[in-house]
Amino acid sequence: MNIKMMLDPDDPMRDALQGMGITDDPASEYCIFRKSRNVGYIQGRKEDQTFYVDVKTLIFIESLGHDIILHTRDGAYRSSERLKSLESILDPGRFLRISNSVIVNLKEIKRIESSVFQRFVLHLTSGDRVDVTRSYYYIFKEKIGI
Repeated sequence: MNIKMMLDPDDPMRDALQGMGITDDPASEYCIFRKSRNVGYIQGRKEDQTFYVDVKTLIFIESLGHDIILHTRDGAYRSSERLKSLESILDPGRFLRISNSVIVNLKEIKRIESSVFQRFVLHLTSGDRVDVTRSYYYIFKEKIGI
């Protein structure tokens, strides 16, 4: 049986599942992850190679059409995960969804700029800028404490 394993590479459950004949298939429509803890790695692709991207290096994640881009200190990686799936497995103390298409690492925010009509523009440590949209405005304000 093929299942997408959203488990850290060193998670002992990965070996146990493989011992039962279950293989890791990133294209599978079924996914398994540990509900009791947040993941430390996300599988990503860059130049037709697969990598385990350490979530500590994530700056932000964005959805561009059907593509999910993991922006890290080491560059950008593509992921086959859905943004909603990533939101559910990332540490909510560190990551926050700020629009329908962006999840940001709160520790990577360098500056917050107020904008018109209940919006914020976040300047990130990478030099990128992302918008907190109106529908996420109050969630962001509460989380940040402003």
